[in-house]
Amino acid sequence: MKKALIFILFILCLIVLLPSPVAARAGGSSGGFGGSGGGSSPTSGYVGGRNRDYYDDAGYRHYYKYPMRRLFDSIVTLLFVFVSLGIMIWRKVRDWLTGRRKRAPADTMPLDAETAARFENAFYQIEKAWPSNDLSDVADLMTPHFQHQQQRILRRYQRYHKHNQLESIAIVSTELLLPEKPNRQDILVTAQMRDYFTDKRQTATINDQRREAAYIERFSEIWTFKLIDGQYRVAHINQSL
Repeated sequence: MKKALIFILFILCLIVLLPSPVAARAGGSSGGFGGSGGGSSPTSGYVGGRNRDYYDDAGYRHYYKYPMRRLFDSIVTLLFVFVSLGIMIWRKVRDWLTGRRKRAPADTMPLDAETAARFENAFYQIEKAWPSNDLSDVADLMTPHFQHQQQRILRRYQRYHKHNQLESIAIVSTELLLPEKPNRQDILVTAQMRDYFTDKRQTATINDQRREAAYIERFSEIWTFKLIDGQYRVAHINQSL
């Protein structure tokens, strides 16, 4: 349906933008052009001193478009452009929403007591260590690669005298994603916290204002644990949900 609408608008644009030839020969068999009458050569017609039409080499007359016709042409062209852009934007939004639904977890199951306790310990310790810009105290809870990756982010914060403050942290729910994979667990967590930045170069008043402007918000993440030397360690956190 949308393709048909675009096609129809495109045809309308072609129709209104093409010149309109009129089969009115200048001179003809009885005219004065080239005949004994010695009439002047027809070139263009004037109405009130304003050029309204012209003749081509074959002698056919072509009418120029009047202002209302040009206005109509412009409206049709703009309509075609806006409809095309609207359909393109709608498709981009639709594709994004479809991809988001595909990324959303489908099958889950509740965590057993041991896994839930292990996850809560890792979650709270890592989140509480984050504002210090130093993860060395919780390095044993993460894989070496993930710990190095996250520490690099914190070093960048440190360079700019910033600290990512996380307050009022609370887990709302946890679920294990299926199917389970060997030596790996993907845990979907829904939690809430207050998340804001402070800057050592700013006054306490400004940093307090930043805290007051931040709300406690709920979010969902997928924490991936990998079994290394008999211990499950955090290997990745997917925050794109």
